[in-house]
Amino acid sequence: MMNTTALIIANDKTKKTQLINHLSATGLFKQIKPLGSSAALFQHLKSKRTDMVCWAVERKNRKANWISKLHSDEQWHDLPLIAFAEDQQGLINGFNLGASDSVHVEIDSTELSARMNRHLERWQRLLELRQSKEQLQKMALTDPLTKLGNRATFDMSIKQAAACTQRSGSPYSLLMIDLDHFKNFNDNYGHQTGDTVLRSVADAIRYSARDADICCRYGGEEFAVILPDTKANNAEVLAERIHKQVAKVSRKQTSGRMPITVSIGISCANRNDVHPTQLIEEADQALYLAKDNGRNRTETWQPDYVSPGVQFSYNSSPQLAFGTY
Repeated sequence: MMNTTALIIANDKTKKTQLINHLSATGLFKQIKPLGSSAALFQHLKSKRTDMVCWAVERKNRKANWISKLHSDEQWHDLPLIAFAEDQQGLINGFNLGASDSVHVEIDSTELSARMNRHLERWQRLLELRQSKEQLQKMALTDPLTKLGNRATFDMSIKQAAACTQRSGSPYSLLMIDLDHFKNFNDNYGHQTGDTVLRSVADAIRYSARDADICCRYGGEEFAVILPDTKANNAEVLAERIHKQVAKVSRKQTSGRMPITVSIGISCANRNDVHPTQLIEEADQALYLAKDNGRNRTETWQPDYVSPGVQFSYNSSPQLAFGTY
């Protein structure tokens, strides 16, 4: 606990100095920072490390709205909050107002150190548990091979994108991306090499996408990218970026071997009555068309498609302009 930080809230300058001296004597804190108000506390919590808040409570104190606000924040409701008081009634007030502990300002330094240390140890364990939980949650939503979002992430994200479109009316688009001839690649060069190719293509997709785009491994050698607030023509720009980036990967990794290419199908929900399942089906149909038309290309689904095997109207975009979106 060499980097611990304690914050002090006290209206009276004498009490503020007294608390600073008490905490300094424990040797437990690298930084002890007095604050002028509870507003300054929340400003500090936004961006800086905090391990304990110490506050000089008075007998007349009957309300401390800032404590309720602190406890209502999931990130900080377990933060050690220590009340320092001058008499028994002040100690009781500290507990009643929500302090983790309430101590007399004339407390023995050895006892204070022991109490502070116990609170800091508990806080550290809570932080470690929270970090472990976040890591587990991230693992549950991440494909272990490619480090992109997994199918669960895709299913959750496309529902969120659809809900956003229903609220705002702004379109969102979907790219379904499939590695061409990947089975032959695996058969010829082995599954370890195939895994390397999958990781490299995933990196190419991630590199090509914007921060707002959600990149996922849909399954096997198929990937998906959800593009919030994006029309089909702008989704085509991303598709072309992916083609160019995959071509770079292919030149680096497949000297003397079959090239790495991808086929891409695009669909766009430009109205709020398009269900995510329908959008996925449309992108899949466009992807199949890209495969039928020679692979290593992008096809965009159009609403005048009739039925499978009968007619399919589309935009063909094997050489899209490279631009920003």
